[in-house]
Amino acid sequence: MMYRIKITERNKICLKNSVLFSVLISILAQIYIYPFNTRFVLGVGVIVIGLIFSISENIYPVLIGIITGTITASIRSIGLLMSSSSYSNDIIMQFMPAAIFYIIYGILGTIFPLTRRNKSIIHLYLSLVSFDIICNTAEILVRNMFSISTIKVIIITALVRAFIQCSAFLIYKYQKLYIKTLEHQKRYAELNLMVSKIYAEAFYLQKSTNDLNTIMREAYNLYEMNKDKEEFSVKALSLAQNAHEIRKNNDRVLRGINQLVQNVEKVEYMSMSEIFCIISDNTKRQIDNVNSNIFIKFKLEEDYSVKRYYDIFAILNNLIINAIEACSGDNMINVIGEISQKELLLDVSDNGTGIDKDVLPYIFNIGFSTKFNEETGAMSTGIGLCHVKNLLENLGGSIEVESDIDRGTKFLVKIPLSSI
Repeated sequence: MMYRIKITERNKICLKNSVLFSVLISILAQIYIYPFNTRFVLGVGVIVIGLIFSISENIYPVLIGIITGTITASIRSIGLLMSSSSYSNDIIMQFMPAAIFYIIYGILGTIFPLTRRNKSIIHLYLSLVSFDIICNTAEILVRNMFSISTIKVIIITALVRAFIQCSAFLIYKYQKLYIKTLEHQKRYAELNLMVSKIYAEAFYLQKSTNDLNTIMREAYNLYEMNKDKEEFSVKALSLAQNAHEIRKNNDRVLRGINQLVQNVEKVEYMSMSEIFCIISDNTKRQIDNVNSNIFIKFKLEEDYSVKRYYDIFAILNNLIINAIEACSGDNMINVIGEISQKELLLDVSDNGTGIDKDVLPYIFNIGFSTKFNEETGAMSTGIGLCHVKNLLENLGGSIEVESDIDRGTKFLVKIPLSSI
């Protein structure tokens, strides 16, 4: 009767990792000393095998023990044979007990997985000490070197070696946590920026809905006023009905967007220092992606927690993007935030191309833009600065702009603290 053994993807990964780790441990095991002027060997490989068993789940400990023991004993024996003028069984027997050490270590690692004991550093430390003592005791029994003094040294060595292993384990865990925290912060920053953009689109959708309501009322009033003119009144009523249908669709989309924004994990308040940090990281990545030599600097004079932080995100993002688009070479952008007379002041300035005096009065008009795509020739949407102005009007704030051609532009935003 034939049986088919199914090898899963995890089996392949465990096998591959076990072989690679075995080679690594065997190489490091060649760094060793002879304590007590005997044939007993203390190597660095033991520290590494304990650490690997503590942090890696996708391995076969007993396989690592067998392969490592075999390779380690073989390398040491071959090395000594090559330096010796004649073959001797003593040379082989000198290092074969080292293989027993690693094999027993692998068996213990399989029966008592260290990855299940690493939740508590005390449990891990005691387990590593126990593994070390058991394996070394087995080795000295094979070598017929058992004595009280040898046992004392084995215990001291196990305590020290386990301390080194636990220290290395804590460094590894801290580094892993640090990388995970950085990734979480990056995702959180991208999420906040995405929500702020959705929030901006919802703002304009709400505005168009309000405009549709106005159109619908005016069309219906025209219908009421011209009932005696059948053709005209029918068209006015049709216009009102069409506007009503479009408004209903807009309302459904708005509800969906608002529900999406509300379901996103968010805090009630966010400090200006966090906002600056998120926008700074995102802006620097954006500048790096376009291989620009623009340098951007953020400075916060005084920290403050705000509730309507999505509005702050939208305001700063649009002003910074506008500044980046105005820079063409080795330019500088400064973003400064401070609290003054119960107002939040945001200063975004650059030393880019500047804005013509004749154009300044129109830059906050919706659809107005002097920028275009050099490759396609398509004009910019002209929404950014208009959106900033609308947000500030809703917050009871204001925006001032100063600009000189070839010298740069400065935007100064003032927002009452009571509104944010």
